[in-house]
Amino acid sequence: MRSNSPSINQHIFALVDVNNFYVSCERAFNPKLENQPLIVLSNNDGCAVARSNEVKALGVKMAAPWFQLKDLAKKHHIVVLSSNYTLYGDMSDRVMTILRDFSPNVEVYSIDECFLSLNGMNSLWPSVTQMGQTMRQRIRQ
Repeated sequence: MRSNSPSINQHIFALVDVNNFYVSCERAFNPKLENQPLIVLSNNDGCAVARSNEVKALGVKMAAPWFQLKDLAKKHHIVVLSSNYTLYGDMSDRVMTILRDFSPNVEVYSIDECFLSLNGMNSLWPSVTQMGQTMRQRIRQ
């Protein structure tokens, strides 16, 4: 038995949480946004519902009202987009479909999070870390 394999009586689960999901979706369809500070706004552009890591580093908090961010956005050349929930729903479906290739037991928790049962799957991979990295790579593709 491999050292990183769970024992027969253990249950092993993975939590998959897509990083900055709405930002990641926008970047998937517009690669020019990669490494750009980016904010996705809520319905009616009221507040920030997704922030890129570059924007988080500027101290912008989740749900910050847009009217309070306008000057900061101009100063730091932050790209600001209205939310596109049709796109995010489609991308979520794609992610969950890919994850079902890795485990038949996927429990969707939210648009960008799910739990996977990895029981019995560890024998197919050199390590659960390798399995996770492969999941990440497939989703990024």
